[in-house]
Amino acid sequence: MNILWLKRDLRDTDHGPLAQALKKGPTIALFLIEPEWFGSEEFSERHLRFAMESLKDLEPRLIRRGVPLLIKNDQAKQVFSSLLNEFPITAVFSHEETGSDWTYRRDRQMKKWFQEKSIPWYELPQFGVRRGSFPRAEWPSIRKKLIERPLIEVGGQDCPRGFVSDPLPWHLLKSPASSELELQGGKTKGLEIFNSFLFNRSKSYLGGISSPELAQESSSHLSPYLCWGNLSVTEVHQGLQKRLQVLGQEGTVNSRYWLRSLNGFESRLWWHCHFIQKLETEPEIEFHNFNRRFDGMREQDFREDYFQAWCRGETGFPMIDACMKALLREGWINFRMRAMLMSFSSYQLWLHWRKPAQHLARLFIDFEPGIHWSQVQMQSGVTGINTIRIYSPSKQAREQDPTGAFIRRNLPALDKLSEADLFEPHKMPPFLSMISDFKIGRDYPDPIVDPDDSFRLAKERIFKWKQRPEVAKASRAVFDKHGSRGKLKSPIRMAEPKEMK
Repeated sequence: MNILWLKRDLRDTDHGPLAQALKKGPTIALFLIEPEWFGSEEFSERHLRFAMESLKDLEPRLIRRGVPLLIKNDQAKQVFSSLLNEFPITAVFSHEETGSDWTYRRDRQMKKWFQEKSIPWYELPQFGVRRGSFPRAEWPSIRKKLIERPLIEVGGQDCPRGFVSDPLPWHLLKSPASSELELQGGKTKGLEIFNSFLFNRSKSYLGGISSPELAQESSSHLSPYLCWGNLSVTEVHQGLQKRLQVLGQEGTVNSRYWLRSLNGFESRLWWHCHFIQKLETEPEIEFHNFNRRFDGMREQDFREDYFQAWCRGETGFPMIDACMKALLREGWINFRMRAMLMSFSSYQLWLHWRKPAQHLARLFIDFEPGIHWSQVQMQSGVTGINTIRIYSPSKQAREQDPTGAFIRRNLPALDKLSEADLFEPHKMPPFLSMISDFKIGRDYPDPIVDPDDSFRLAKERIFKWKQRPEVAKASRAVFDKHGSRGKLKSPIRMAEPKEMK
């Protein structure tokens, strides 16, 4: 019997390991709900719920292909040992996983165990990511080959009998789903969202993705379906290319604007693989700075009270708090606001990135380790190769939420304030506070840091560190290993956000 070891690839189409396993003979699919996952710092019920919804959607799809789905609640070694006692395992097939540290350790252990038991383990690439050492300049062609290949056809078989799954552990979910975005797991929902984006919502993609309010509609919302593998990047890429071709043939003003938006989305798909490749190349960035010469810059200044206020959305900065409240409730927020949240914790609060990153990982339904650990370090200024990004929450609020609709929806205590006072309520004149029956410290927190002083001090600190010769030297090494330059630029050379105030 072949075993298809499912990880973050919960689909039955364009699935190389599934196709190869079925060609080799009778196959069963296996998904492990592992105690190491529950014990990891980034785990949350949101991730478990999305995975179980994906499995619920996947099981009948696999059955139609004659592949029973086994779900086991135990460590990988124990499960495979138990299965080996029941029947000979011909081979194991899976995708390569670029995950958190516990998955790397588990895979190293299982590779050794499979070798000891003389069980072949075939791992295939997923995403535009390649394992092993190679010059970074070769990566664009590697990704192109992996992403632009034909879709993999998956066959079927007569369904093996007698396999009983452990029940999905819905009882482990202590709270009901709360996402207003209805980002349920599974290929069925993923295809629905993808099609609504391609043929409707993507028209306003470039114009709306920076606004936390408009992005609810104009963003693709495909990230959780990609990170859990409900859809493959190749499936999304090919669907996108077909849509671009149709719009290009229309040649109208409307279609040209739409093309520009979808080209922007194509660029984001490129960055998706670019960042995952960084973690694949250097898994240690989950724990330490890209540029080790930044070690010690913030670690000793960590303020737990600042951190807890930031986690709760009670910093006294309305745009920061509204974003955190939305994230706590919905599990998703647009990229610019994610960057602002991380930048604010790193600069204005001067918190080392590790604990804030773990908090955000637990909140994001679409937590993708390769993207996450790279992005939090970029927004914290410790890569040495990216532009320093220090966001002004009040400026971002005025630009991205000019009517205050997003802030009012997430901070009802501020709903009574006018737009003139909404973005910086601590500056509200006393007589207006009295008329509005609103008081800082009672109805909404006073800013936990001075907005101007914290911004100025953060700039002084970070640029002082960047100017050190040893930091600059180490930055060049980071650039050689991970940098996007020259022909490594994304397809339409879309710039990343620059420093903002």
